[in-house]
Amino acid sequence: MDEPRRSDVSLRQLIVAASLIALLIFLGPVALRIPLTDPDEGFHASIAQEMVERGDWVTPRFQGEAFFDKPILFTWAQALSLKLLGMNEDAVRLPGLLFGLAAMLATGVVGWRIFGPRAGVLAAMLYATMVLPTVLAQLAVHDVALVPFAALATLLFWEADRASGFRTKAGLAVTIGVLLGLSCLTKGFVGVGLVGVSYGSYLLVTRRLSLEACVRGAAALAIAGLIALPWYLAMEARNPGYLHYYFVERHLLGFATESQRHGGEPWWYYLPIILSGGLPWILYLPVAVRDWWERRKGESRRPGESRFPGDGGTTLLWCWFLACTVLLSAAGSKLVTYIWPVFPPVAVLAAAVWARLLDGELSQPAFEWFGRCFAPIGWIGPLLLPLSLPVLNRVLGLPVPWYAVVLAVLVGLSAWIPARLWSKRRLAQALPAGVLVPAAHMLFVLAFVLPHLATQHNAKDLAEYFNRRGRLPGEVVLVEQRVGSVVFYLKPELRRRLTIDQFRGQRADELRPRPGAQPDTVYVVEEEHVGEVAERLNLRPGWRRVGRHCVHEPDRAIFRTPRLVAESSAAWTWK
Repeated sequence: MDEPRRSDVSLRQLIVAASLIALLIFLGPVALRIPLTDPDEGFHASIAQEMVERGDWVTPRFQGEAFFDKPILFTWAQALSLKLLGMNEDAVRLPGLLFGLAAMLATGVVGWRIFGPRAGVLAAMLYATMVLPTVLAQLAVHDVALVPFAALATLLFWEADRASGFRTKAGLAVTIGVLLGLSCLTKGFVGVGLVGVSYGSYLLVTRRLSLEACVRGAAALAIAGLIALPWYLAMEARNPGYLHYYFVERHLLGFATESQRHGGEPWWYYLPIILSGGLPWILYLPVAVRDWWERRKGESRRPGESRFPGDGGTTLLWCWFLACTVLLSAAGSKLVTYIWPVFPPVAVLAAAVWARLLDGELSQPAFEWFGRCFAPIGWIGPLLLPLSLPVLNRVLGLPVPWYAVVLAVLVGLSAWIPARLWSKRRLAQALPAGVLVPAAHMLFVLAFVLPHLATQHNAKDLAEYFNRRGRLPGEVVLVEQRVGSVVFYLKPELRRRLTIDQFRGQRADELRPRPGAQPDTVYVVEEEHVGEVAERLNLRPGWRRVGRHCVHEPDRAIFRTPRLVAESSAAWTWK
């Protein structure tokens, strides 16, 4: 195999490519008008909506009931967006997309400061085209806001350790404190814990732990407290017991036990998520390890001493990635979105390999490993999308029009371009093309797959059903569902009359006839649960199809829609 040689790809070319990716991945989806997905996205959108309509910017509420499970920062961002842009899906999703863009930029800054400008721009591009960060940024979840704060705080701790001069170190400590304070307003102590184990493990591994580092950390925590405490104290004043619930029950017990929501998962829960969510760039981490090993062969250095640019930063990134993974895996509560903050170091480590290749500095063994990772996209890419369409059609019911098939084939064939350029050793063209190809695949998924999935997990049709009636029943029970977007899509005059638990979710196996139930209780189920619910509650025949839902309400309903009539407890037909 040829020796690695320096490529003439310019920083300007990389910045243009990164800007294009940022525009398409983090701003382009706004134009798709994708419905809100249930339960989480619709639920949190409804909380932000209620904050705007009530004018209470301290206590987040849902159907009038205080919501204690999440801090306030992301809700504030959504509420401000709704107030400025109106009550629509774009306003709900814009803050999440902007935080996703901020995470991309923060990842780029980390790479830039540790490995140089070229690695920084590449890191931003790689982060934006990894599976999990790209997909989750579209779904308006709170965790997206934590990523840029935690990434920048970790970087600035490392910068402060290397800085000279009291004023510079003090300024960095203040900035770190602000970032940690914002992370506390986003996810409580989670951000502080992730930054702490990342930087703390780095100090231990490099034997740089000192009194100065401890004082800096304490000062940053004090400043973080000044930023976050006012809201937490205001919440406790208005809602006595909030601090105990959130920090003891949700934080402490959620970490130490499996008694909280999302508990009971095995210790290895995050490993397949990291491997699949980091595709395709996580495949280059073995190349980074091989290059690091080759460079350090036969070298001896004092603790913390570096023989090539970014070496100390490499240790930081590995500590960041591994320590956070271990901490989150040890927690009793686990959820896909919780692992999000480990993806920036993955992107930066992979980008460092790419940058060394472009600079002609990658060791020969690592160069050979790089080729084994890069070259297969020429035959995997053309097959991936075309073969996935029939699978998605069968499993998810995804409609596959002819133009989607043609576009899938064209996007898939684009993967042949970087592979061909690589075979000709035209690295200046092959590597940027190799990043743009996954971006094209991501855009196809966002344009054709995500809207369908959102439609299948959305209650807009149900809300419009109640909007047409002009009134709400005394109680709406959503069976085997959590309440989410149905509240967001209700007319304002209907939302204003909502009472606590007027819309509520309940499991089918918990349903029992209730003598004291509201006389006009409405049951909402998906079609496969109609027979079970009717049998459990002794409901008379007469179900209405409303979008993907089936609705059963008292006979005095004023709306004429197709009705579902029972022939037996197990057989149902439409009339």
